[in-house]
Amino acid sequence: MGNWTTTSRRHLGAWYTPDDVVGGLLDLAFEPVLADRRTDGVDAVAALRVLDPSCGDGAFLVAAGFRIHRILVDLGVEDRRARRTAFGRCVVGVDVDPEAVDACRRRLAEAGAEDPSDRVVEADALLASDDDWSALLAAWEAPSGVDAVLGNPPFLNPLADDTSAGPERAAALRARFGDAARGYANPASLFLVLAGRLAARRGSVVSLVQPLSLLATRGAAVTRSTILDSWGLEALWVAGEHVFDAAVDVCAPLFRPYSPARGTQTRLVVGRDFDDLGTAHSPGPEDVTWSDLLATVRSVPDVALCTGGVLGDVAAASADFRDQYYGLAGHLVDAEFGDATTPRLLTAALVDPAHDRWGEASTLVLKASWTHPRVRLDGLSVGMRQWADARLVPKVMVASQTRVLEAVVDDDGACLPSVPLVSMVPVDGSPVDVWGIAAVLTSPPAAMVAARRHLGAALSSDALKLGARDMAALPLPAKHGPWVEAARAFRAASTATDPGTRHTNLLACGHSMCAAYGVRDAEPLLAWWEGRLPDR
Repeated sequence: MGNWTTTSRRHLGAWYTPDDVVGGLLDLAFEPVLADRRTDGVDAVAALRVLDPSCGDGAFLVAAGFRIHRILVDLGVEDRRARRTAFGRCVVGVDVDPEAVDACRRRLAEAGAEDPSDRVVEADALLASDDDWSALLAAWEAPSGVDAVLGNPPFLNPLADDTSAGPERAAALRARFGDAARGYANPASLFLVLAGRLAARRGSVVSLVQPLSLLATRGAAVTRSTILDSWGLEALWVAGEHVFDAAVDVCAPLFRPYSPARGTQTRLVVGRDFDDLGTAHSPGPEDVTWSDLLATVRSVPDVALCTGGVLGDVAAASADFRDQYYGLAGHLVDAEFGDATTPRLLTAALVDPAHDRWGEASTLVLKASWTHPRVRLDGLSVGMRQWADARLVPKVMVASQTRVLEAVVDDDGACLPSVPLVSMVPVDGSPVDVWGIAAVLTSPPAAMVAARRHLGAALSSDALKLGARDMAALPLPAKHGPWVEAARAFRAASTATDPGTRHTNLLACGHSMCAAYGVRDAEPLLAWWEGRLPDR
């Protein structure tokens, strides 16, 4: 996109789209539209309108223009006229950056457009009003909407200081897109909402490159449900590797207007070779995430489970936040030995399945490295002391952003959890103790369910990120006897003094939990789960 520096591109969230990715996405999304129009003749092809609402230097528009040009020539249109039509009429774009707009106009002119100045417009596509868009569509001779919205909108990290929207822009986006723009929504997902408004309701297609987090994060939940209210997810491309200078895992959903006749299957395509993996059941507006599709792409097992209730029936899940994290400032000590007034502090980095590595490895807390972090309870604020007292009870502490859920038991309530660990405490009268809760959380069936519900939400595209509510919603097994055996095996793993014995007992726990969930052929699930355990 022009000669932008890495810093300016990062600030705008704009990154080059490789030619092979552009070509593969056009094959997937645009060729079927072209094929339909070709059968209707020259006028139908010439009437096509392809919009890139964040066009950059025009990679998608130029590539789409060449395809339209080829069809027109094949239908007998003279080459120069075909170029004027394809590049000067059929493709249109918007971009907020004037340099990008100039570059796009130059490329279209070089390809054959006579005057592309009115076809590529400098504007903020997300904040343009309905009246602004109506005027543009009318000028582009597409008053009822464009036929294809294709492109690679900017990815902006809503948590990063140099890419997050300022307060005025954030407020304007909320006014324009409502709940879809609230919280930590990536603005890239708002382009999907916009595209759904701008595309025609018949014979059109929407496909925009998106961060993989679109499939699972809470910030994109409203976008997912909104677009599926009137559009069907016909295909999903998952890159499977980093394809931009930015280290972002990406995908590209392909939407067509919803129709019962299209069925309930989504085609899955992966990699820069756009390998076809077949189909999977399409999500609907009611589905919380689209992780099930990504899990199918990643070959996550999908086996039937016998369940009875959810983890929240027997345990209360709690997550701590910034106040608790920063409330520890000035109250940490690095001491191998302590007493009840200086409980150990456990971080996610120190949690492995059935084993905490406190004292074995250093960990970062409040930008400092600690080998034996403890909290001095004396001197804590009233609120922090109340928090500590509530956490110093028998519990299970669970780390996510990991390839399986990793749980350790604090049987005597002598540890405090650091953000982002989730604490699971047996509810009063629960028939299940901390060992049974930990066996569920660490089990192969729980990892499978977590992946099919939440894969794509973590920083790593292959990791699992679950909050307290998500863990509380994990299913419980229906068979009590094997569950008891699994809890014993987890306890044996937790007290093992060497990694080999711990691993053996974890495998025994996994086998018993598969039996507790009634898994008929457990070996593939066990093998998948064992392959994801931390290799320490």
